[in-house]
Amino acid sequence: MNGVIDAALDTPSRILEIAEELFAEQGYRAVSLRSITRACGANIAAVHYHFGSKEVVLERIFEMRCSSMNGERLRMLDARREGRGRPPMLEQVLDAYLRPALTLPGGDERARRFMRLRAAVAHEHAELSQQLVARYFNEVSGRFIDVLMKLLKHLSPQDVYWRFHFLLGAQYYTLANPGRIQALSDGLCNPSDTDRAVKELIAFVAAGLRAPATEHGLEASSASRAKLREAR
Repeated sequence: MNGVIDAALDTPSRILEIAEELFAEQGYRAVSLRSITRACGANIAAVHYHFGSKEVVLERIFEMRCSSMNGERLRMLDARREGRGRPPMLEQVLDAYLRPALTLPGGDERARRFMRLRAAVAHEHAELSQQLVARYFNEVSGRFIDVLMKLLKHLSPQDVYWRFHFLLGAQYYTLANPGRIQALSDGLCNPSDTDRAVKELIAFVAAGLRAPATEHGLEASSASRAKLREAR
């Protein structure tokens, strides 16, 4: 393990921090409860007492990371919406969604580690990954999608969903493989410059969202929105 774990953490928090690092480095399947206890210097009974199973450990990691990240997303979104009494700019909405994901409390490495963990679980245990993503991300993502639909009136709901999906992919890759931009640019771009990464990602995604609708014109967009309102 390469990360630095705060020795002052209580036992459950320490177990979660170390388990997250092990899952991110070795994969979900390769890590056992016993290997977690060895790494954190606890006994197996402590892990069973606090969590019961490896799957619960994983769920608690998601809860720990997503509660702070999604809380900050909604706080920033509400501040943008209420600050000047008018709808937020597209870039402000994107900043509220993307910045908390790339700057988790504890530093950039923690955000990347959590993303590597998510990638490992998605690869090894797709069904569990889908359940966790639905539980911890769908509601918040839905809030942002609703705001985007109001801002992007030239797009049909299908267009917005697709483009939000691509937003997620760009965010995911930025966190999961930060060394790639450094290699591509021959060292010109610094992946540890999180503020620059956020600004570049926002500019890229905003341009994609503002691009003309594909296949559907304004008539199709209006019809789709009407159907969506009826479904709700």
